[in-house]
Amino acid sequence: MNELREALRDGLREEAAPISRRLAEVKGLSNHTIRRLDGIEHTLASERDARIDDLALLVELLTEGWRSLNARLDRIEAALEQPHNVVPLRGNVA
Repeated sequence: MNELREALRDGLREEAAPISRRLAEVKGLSNHTIRRLDGIEHTLASERDARIDDLALLVELLTEGWRSLNARLDRIEAALEQPHNVVPLRGNVA
């Protein structure tokens, strides 16, 4: 009976050792994959934040450009409405 137990233990050790090594390899590979995915996620988040900052700057520049254009048009329209520097022609004198 002891011989049978010893044979079973030896067989289990021989069969379990490779499985244990493979399991350790899989665990190591999965940890490596998780670390790489975390790095990719961090890189993507940084890139997304940079693009959002770029977009915010672009919107700010466009908005400010339209505001300055609007102010300039307002000044031009106001100057056209009040002709204070117009000299009447000779034939139009009343």
